[in-house]
Amino acid sequence: MSSEEKVPCEVSSKKVIGLLPCSGACNVGMITTKCVVRIAQKHDNINFVCSLGIPLGIESIVNNARKSEYYAAINGCKVACATKALKSIDMTPDAEIIVTEDIGIKKNKDYSDENGLDMLVSRVESLIKS
Repeated sequence: MSSEEKVPCEVSSKKVIGLLPCSGACNVGMITTKCVVRIAQKHDNINFVCSLGIPLGIESIVNNARKSEYYAAINGCKVACATKALKSIDMTPDAEIIVTEDIGIKKNKDYSDENGLDMLVSRVESLIKS
């Protein structure tokens, strides 16, 4: 999808929405990243934030994270790495999802398992619209 075809996510065409996937080493972690990629490719006001770089204190990543006006942490499991990353710089997500709990997907080590990805994308889009 070209940038001309992207549309603002309904939260507001003026709000920059920071999405933080946990990107964990399991199926539910992998689908958090795939979910954010899909949404970022579709909407022009999504800020895809690298959750790992925040607690590492990588200045450009922290600065990128801080430029959003609304934050959603998308965690694969109850460890909640994306949420904890944001909290490491004294920021709290406006919303968070825990895939294993909120979508009901069982955690496994099959990194290519996309079970529930469409549900997660739908859930995240609904969450950031409300």
